[in-house]
Amino acid sequence: MKKVFGILVALCALLACVGAYAEAAWKPAETIVIDVAFAAGGDTDYNARAYADKLSSILGVPVIVSNVTGSNGAIASEEVKNAKPNGYTVLFTQTSFVLNNVSGMTDYGIEAFKLACVAGSSSGWLIISEKDSGIKTLQDLIRVSNEKLLTFGGSTGASGSAIGEMLNQKGAKLNVVDYGSATNKVAGVLSGNIAASVIPILTAWPYVQSGEFIPLGLTEYQRNSCFPDVPTCIEQGVDVALPTYYFFAFPAETPDEVVETFADACQQIYESKEYKDLLLNTYSQNPFFARGEEAYKLLEGVAATCRDLDF
Repeated sequence: MKKVFGILVALCALLACVGAYAEAAWKPAETIVIDVAFAAGGDTDYNARAYADKLSSILGVPVIVSNVTGSNGAIASEEVKNAKPNGYTVLFTQTSFVLNNVSGMTDYGIEAFKLACVAGSSSGWLIISEKDSGIKTLQDLIRVSNEKLLTFGGSTGASGSAIGEMLNQKGAKLNVVDYGSATNKVAGVLSGNIAASVIPILTAWPYVQSGEFIPLGLTEYQRNSCFPDVPTCIEQGVDVALPTYYFFAFPAETPDEVVETFADACQQIYESKEYKDLLLNTYSQNPFFARGEEAYKLLEGVAATCRDLDF
């Protein structure tokens, strides 16, 4: 009898905890706006929208995407930082947020927000050269840049220039210049105006397949399973990696239960087969997710890598 009574007491305690959690969980009552830091149609926007529709179903309210562009994502981050901390405005941005702070474009980092989760990682940036340049490998790029002036197409304050300067830290002597968008970099390499550049692998791949570009190395920690024959820079003995992480963040004073409820919903989406198949089949992107301390460490790792770069 005492044993049965003990079980009943334990069960009541468990139910009380569940009830308390249910009371503490946030229940949104109006539309949630995701401020996406880049224009519609790009990779950041794509990743935001992959979550938005499903978040509506899970949270029970409309979740809409608003593209707030400008200043390499800083306009959106500023808007969300100063928004009411009630859970109805959330930032969706990427590694450029960290680079904006490191480069001095903004005077705040992730500490000015509450990070909900890292909700994805891009398919990767690929260092490329033109087929007739004589640069066939990453080691060729480093060697030739020490023999003659080579211009590397980057993007000031962003991943492109950061990667160029990381190569210089590893022995290259590249003249890293701001060459604008990925489209401009493609045109620059094809015309021979720049010897090499780094662009998203999905942008580069048609030119790799046609033989116009030579793939020199992926700037990730691991190969992309959709491009299994493309090695990382690290695999080739050049310790250069700068992943693009996509993440959700709320104004700093947002209640913890709001952030956790939203992160729970994102994790539920990430763990679904439908979402993972969508990323792999339409964007050649390996699904990725992190929250809590792990997520903060990922972004701090990017900052630590780039703090001593002149980009």
